Amino acid sequence: MRETKFIEQNKEKWTEFETLLKTKDKDPDRLNKLFVEITDDLSYSRTFYPNRSVRYYLNGLAQSLFHSIYKNRKRKNRFVHFWTRELPQVVWEARREFLIAFAVFWLAFGIGMLSCAMDIEFPRSILGDSYVDMTEKNIDKNDPMAVYKQQNEVDMFLRITLNNLQVDFLAFVSGIFAGIGTLGVLIYNAIMIGAFQFFFVEKGVFWESFLTVWIHGTIEISTIIIASAAGLVLGKGLIFPGTYSRLQAFQISARRGLKILMGVVPLTILAGFFEGFLTRHTDTPDVLRLAIIIFSALFILGYFALYPWQLARSGAFDEKLEDEKLPPTRTEPMNYKKILTVGEIFKETFAFFKRYLRVIIIASLIFSVVYCGVGYFLMDNDFLDIFTASRYMGGSWVFVALAISATAQQLSEMFDYSVQMMFVLNTGWLILILLIINYLMVGETEDRPRYDKMYWREIGDFFLRNILKVLPLALLLNAVFFLPEGLGWLVAFGLFPIGGLYLFVMAKERLNPFSAIGRTFYLLGNGWGKMYGIFLIVSLVGFGLFMMLNTGAIWFYFEMVQMLFDAEQTTIQTIARWVTAFLTIFILNVTLSLYVIGMGLLYFTLREIQEASGLKERIQSIGKKRRAFGLEVEN
Repeated sequence: MRETKFIEQNKEKWTEFETLLKTKDKDPDRLNKLFVEITDDLSYSRTFYPNRSVRYYLNGLAQSLFHSIYKNRKRKNRFVHFWTRELPQVVWEARREFLIAFAVFWLAFGIGMLSCAMDIEFPRSILGDSYVDMTEKNIDKNDPMAVYKQQNEVDMFLRITLNNLQVDFLAFVSGIFAGIGTLGVLIYNAIMIGAFQFFFVEKGVFWESFLTVWIHGTIEISTIIIASAAGLVLGKGLIFPGTYSRLQAFQISARRGLKILMGVVPLTILAGFFEGFLTRHTDTPDVLRLAIIIFSALFILGYFALYPWQLARSGAFDEKLEDEKLPPTRTEPMNYKKILTVGEIFKETFAFFKRYLRVIIIASLIFSVVYCGVGYFLMDNDFLDIFTASRYMGGSWVFVALAISATAQQLSEMFDYSVQMMFVLNTGWLILILLIINYLMVGETEDRPRYDKMYWREIGDFFLRNILKVLPLALLLNAVFFLPEGLGWLVAFGLFPIGGLYLFVMAKERLNPFSAIGRTFYLLGNGWGKMYGIFLIVSLVGFGLFMMLNTGAIWFYFEMVQMLFDAEQTTIQTIARWVTAFLTIFILNVTLSLYVIGMGLLYFTLREIQEASGLKERIQSIGKKRRAFGLEVEN
């Protein structure tokens, strides 16, 4: 019906509801009846008058009752609740992982000390010749802890804190490798610390080194153990899903692990503060230094062990954690006749990615192997040099700023077409990934879902029909990188989302390349903000994955392999360069898949905005009879 007719029919009811809300003695039965009717009116107005004032009026009317009921309700302080209840409960639930991390650390610490006792040269192999030589000179000068006095307080605090945060993050993220990566990080650090401590024992300055190092080391080493426990929690969901699906179990374990990691961050910053501002003062009375160490140990033991145990005994953890309240796993396609927000499209992008996870991962692995093989065949070692923007830096960690710089450098070199073979290689790779994702999307949206199967004959037919249509787009998107570096990237960011939408329009509606251009810009209309919003969010996800790759993690793992198996440095570096190249292309495949999926889903929202085909179908169905459970009902 017309909006004016709708208002005329219901205005008396709405006025009565407003009046009833203002009275002190409300009739609860009448109020309840009116509230139900008004929410029905609101639902109707959202469907037929989404951008009219009547919808906003009814929404405000319904909210006024809600606020009058809940305005005096006490709300818990989320920050306080996290530190006093939520985090202790997560720690208590993960007590086995904490015990494993604690035991493994001190076992490896003992191995480090024993190795030093058996081999006098072991400290040099793990700490480095330069550090050992410098420390021996400091001991001769009767100032064994002079290494902590070389930088000013602020610079040292920032450097140490960033370094320690990265170690914590690496210990946590490595848990995704079934917990094995986390144990590797933990063992490596524990052996190094054990060797470091025994070196001073052997030099006869144990007491001075203990009082100096453990002022910050008590908290710093505790954070490594706690972050490793978080990594084991992360890996547990993948290995032992229990009654959940493996993906649901991983979601729960990832949330819990992240909460534990969040609890580590303030302690890591505090340890960095101690090391930057307190450790250097070796002339501080021994009693005071020992008191700081004891107090730090008691705080860690009290908050992460005794406090959760006490709360558990009191029954405070009887209610399950909120992270176990997951929505049911959804495998069916989305409703393609609705207008979605940017956030909803982003959510559906990952839902689509999950439904086709197997196909996308297999395709990405194959494309990555082929890309690396062909690239090395055409360019030899010059190809590997392109993907080694993150260089190993003499045993130190690559800080966050350097990881960002390395990521930018790596992508810049990959799309630097002064090496013209890279243009050919990237164009072929781009065509393949664009076609496979569009094949999946067109198949699902035509009610022919593939989920985790690959129909090679249909894939071949789809590729043959569309490869010549995709080729000009792939050439154009790559050709912009012939422009000066900054301008090329700017143009690429402007064109890429348009190209993704254009490609799906062409494949979905089976248009020729020229007709698809006009259709794409017609659909965009006022949807430019949505398009670039999705593009920006997916870009941040991809950039985050590249930063993880460029934080020195690859070199760290291969350094452990070199230490354990006594491999040559050149061999380790060659293998690491291959792995880095492969992972770079794999991450690009995943990121590009998310781009294309996001633009394909955006197509349906833009089409609904411009043509309202879904709304027209719903309007036409009003009043029609349908059969349900053997009975005829009216829509």
